[in-house]
Amino acid sequence: MRPFTKTIPFADALAMVMRTAKPVARQERVPIAEAGGRVAAADVRAAADVPPFARAAMDGYAVIAADTTGASSDSPRTLVCVGRVFAGQNATGSIGPGCCIEIATGAPMPPGADAVLIVEETSRDGDTIVVRGAVAAGQNIGRQGTDIAAGATVVRRDDVLTPGRIGALAAAGLTHVDVFARPSVAVVSTGDELVAPGRPLAAGQIYEVNRYTIAAVVTRHGATARALASSADDLDRLGASLDAVLTDDVIVFSGGSSVGDRDLVRTLLDERGTMLFHGIAVRPGKPTAFATVNGTPVFGMPGNPTSCLSNAYMLLVPFVRALAHLPPWRPTQVTLPLARRIASVADRHQFYTVKIENGRAQPAFKGSGDITSMADADGYIEIPIGTDALEEGTSVVVTCFE
Repeated sequence: MRPFTKTIPFADALAMVMRTAKPVARQERVPIAEAGGRVAAADVRAAADVPPFARAAMDGYAVIAADTTGASSDSPRTLVCVGRVFAGQNATGSIGPGCCIEIATGAPMPPGADAVLIVEETSRDGDTIVVRGAVAAGQNIGRQGTDIAAGATVVRRDDVLTPGRIGALAAAGLTHVDVFARPSVAVVSTGDELVAPGRPLAAGQIYEVNRYTIAAVVTRHGATARALASSADDLDRLGASLDAVLTDDVIVFSGGSSVGDRDLVRTLLDERGTMLFHGIAVRPGKPTAFATVNGTPVFGMPGNPTSCLSNAYMLLVPFVRALAHLPPWRPTQVTLPLARRIASVADRHQFYTVKIENGRAQPAFKGSGDITSMADADGYIEIPIGTDALEEGTSVVVTCFE
């Protein structure tokens, strides 16, 4: 056994992790249909006006605004309808004084017209249009280039490509966009006892969990997970696994980071790299390590599923998002009364999972080895160092899992 001689505060661990986060520089060109949620790698400018012509913003009649001056229900005017134009068509004639053209929303404005009179302000008798309302020049028209002017920036470098921004790219006629590549996260679970789900279990074996939870977390936050087969508790085999993933942007080992004789990830990182910290004053997740090997950041996460997933949320998510050029994560937070008393450990910052039930935060944490501590939870509360208990009814801030 090699017991912890000291642990560092969570805030110091997070700061140390984030100082090593270098956003990926690699870029790739993807179809806009596949670009949702990606991050633009360069400014994109419009080659032409959007819309490329003045168009009707309402169904009605294209008119000369001056012909409607003073029109009302009590004092109507009349115009002669000389044509019709729909979206996707082009007006075949121009409008002179006393005339109008029936027009659909999105259709190009005919020459001579300077406004659209909505259909609700009219009645019709053959080609005679009775006008019961006035419009001003420019009313109910979408001017050419008012959405996006030629040469304007459609999206900027480091913009997250939201559905609205994807729509702007499409409106500008673009089919592809340059984005930053997703960071590659190698996930290596360790432990002689681990078996892939679907295979039979022998005595003393359990199904592997952490490879799947870590992959789900990093994929949700802009990275690509590359999960390797689990490695046995053998230093040579762990070293071979490390060598196989040193080209990835970040490496995550789960298991082998605690103080037992067979917790060899700590030994491997000490021998092959620079250990930045080992041990955080948190619960769950105390036996967490962080190192660099040949410049590649390496997380040594605890093997217990709840500890591993908890620190994946707290440390890996902000780190991976920084690599992916994504903005800091801002999950939903709600303030609720605590449903029952929670005892805490005063010497550690605790992330305690809860379920929201009947407007209260119901404790959900069972133990570090129980994945249902996370699976049955809606979020977590934080209990700071120096607090040995939270009483029932205490107002707590629940950070929701999303």
